[in-house]
Amino acid sequence: MCDPLTIASLAIGAAGTAANTIGRAGAQKKQEAEFNNWKAYQDKARAAEKQRQDQFQQEATAAQQKGLQDISADNQKKVQSEEEARLAGLYTGGGDVQASADPAVPTSTADAALTGQRGGGEVFQTDMARRLSDATASAKQRLGALAKINSFGGSFGGLGTVNPINQAAAGSGIDFANEYRRGSMGAYSTEKNVQPVQISYSNPIADIAQSFLGAGMAGVGNLAGAGKLGTMFGSAIKPGVVAGGTSAAWDGLRHITTPATAPVPWSFS
Repeated sequence: MCDPLTIASLAIGAAGTAANTIGRAGAQKKQEAEFNNWKAYQDKARAAEKQRQDQFQQEATAAQQKGLQDISADNQKKVQSEEEARLAGLYTGGGDVQASADPAVPTSTADAALTGQRGGGEVFQTDMARRLSDATASAKQRLGALAKINSFGGSFGGLGTVNPINQAAAGSGIDFANEYRRGSMGAYSTEKNVQPVQISYSNPIADIAQSFLGAGMAGVGNLAGAGKLGTMFGSAIKPGVVAGGTSAAWDGLRHITTPATAPVPWSFS
């Protein structure tokens, strides 16, 4: 006799098993897609970070080279000469620091005022002009020497002022680039630790349905133990011994050849 509960349990259990199999296969495909997306994202992030690190390294190197160029011998001489000329112009009121070869020709506004005297004889005037020229030349030499000395010191554009500024600028440029490198690397480290999305499959209904398979298989076991398994397929299975040389299981199946006297668990009728 057919057991509807057993058949129903087997059908529901098989459906639940199939649903879980299909669901897990779909979840696995989604997990593979998530992993591929994560890998592509990590590759892109790594390439971008390498580009940023290279850029910051170039900026640090450029700042270092600029600092070395600022304190090179050629640049030091250029800066000192420009500052010396600037200071000399300030000290002499815009006149030349070199005295004129002609004592009668004023070399600055101050010289012109001093040589404007008209008293005394020609000898006196000539001697006065010579003495003024010598004094002016001596003063301008001293002013030129002062301008030269101060151009090495702490004047506005002197080396004592410019060099520390240039060195500080180079150091700041290197430090800024290195700080940017460290900050970018820290952000990338966090970004690198991001894990791919984990896909988990869960189908409670299918799990419940699959649990019916156990009950159905238990029913099949009970029917087999009672010798009634054949009722599920429309024919009874009874214990017996094959008397003839051959016996047919049921219509549509081939004959099973069995020794004439061999005992078998059951025979088909």
